[in-house]
Amino acid sequence: MRAICLFLASILITCGASQASAEADDFSGLTEALGKVVEEAPLPGACLLVVEDGEPIYERCFGEYTPETVVPVASASKWLSAASIMTLVDEGRLSLDDPVSEHLPKFTGTKGEITIRQLLSHTSGLPAQHPALGDYRITMEEAVDRIAEADLVAEPGAEFRYGGVSMQVAGRVAEVVSGQPWREFFRERIAVPCEMPDTQYGRRGLSRNPQIAGGASSTLADYRNFLTMILDRGEFRGRRVLSEEAIRQMEVDQTRGAESKAATPVRLRAGTKYGLGQWLDRMDEQGQGVEVSSPGAFGFRPWIDREHGLLGVLVVEDRGRRARRAEGGVGNVQEAVRRIVEEADGE
Repeated sequence: MRAICLFLASILITCGASQASAEADDFSGLTEALGKVVEEAPLPGACLLVVEDGEPIYERCFGEYTPETVVPVASASKWLSAASIMTLVDEGRLSLDDPVSEHLPKFTGTKGEITIRQLLSHTSGLPAQHPALGDYRITMEEAVDRIAEADLVAEPGAEFRYGGVSMQVAGRVAEVVSGQPWREFFRERIAVPCEMPDTQYGRRGLSRNPQIAGGASSTLADYRNFLTMILDRGEFRGRRVLSEEAIRQMEVDQTRGAESKAATPVRLRAGTKYGLGQWLDRMDEQGQGVEVSSPGAFGFRPWIDREHGLLGVLVVEDRGRRARRAEGGVGNVQEAVRRIVEEADGE
């Protein structure tokens, strides 16, 4: 119905576009809009958390959802996966500029020259998608062997094609270097140190070919811990998970002039740049991310706003996209939150 199709507009109007209708730190319009869309779509539920300088300034769940509700996060998996792989870079066991053939000899010729950096930034020249990604009867090794047979669609580094193939190859590299299956590797490197007990990959952990670019499920509580670690530049509750340099590399433009060829229409029109496993929604003059995110196809949206010391997580599973038919979809919750905080700070 029309109210749902105009979900984005209602959020922007009631949550900051009008100074007269919103007072400092007033999230009432956002609460009303989210509650309405859950009821009218209908959706089973939703949650939104906003943390500023380590303290929650908004936390609300709607419908049946709680902070422990497990949902598929789709492409928000990419952030988790890139962070996992960067632990190997921190240890010196992997370099972002390693050619893939150094670890996966079935990648030969020009394909063998693809670097880990290009895999994690979708500039490898490989196609964005491949049938092997959705085959749960095979292992990740078998899937990547099939990908190795695919033709390049561009020279490595020349084009940005957002998708799952490149990161699946990077995931297999991590398995080879670590000697661990992906789920075990992720659990040891990220889930355990960041206290994320309900986050896992691949059909509730049953698939031997988990899609590392889009196959994870998580909760509000778990993903909050992950973002806290990222916002604190690699530390979580006194534990060093990633180096500050790893965080910097993840948040800097890694597309390096590659022409954008495949992404959502909104991203292509905006010309949004990409780091490692995340979009750079706003950058400084050096190409370093000021506001970064990794939204999923079903509406799950995590983001960090370093300018305002914010992290945010929108939890929703909207497979039919009933609540996201307006331009930009629920991603504008992120923009609405920024406007509310800026008004509260008098910016």
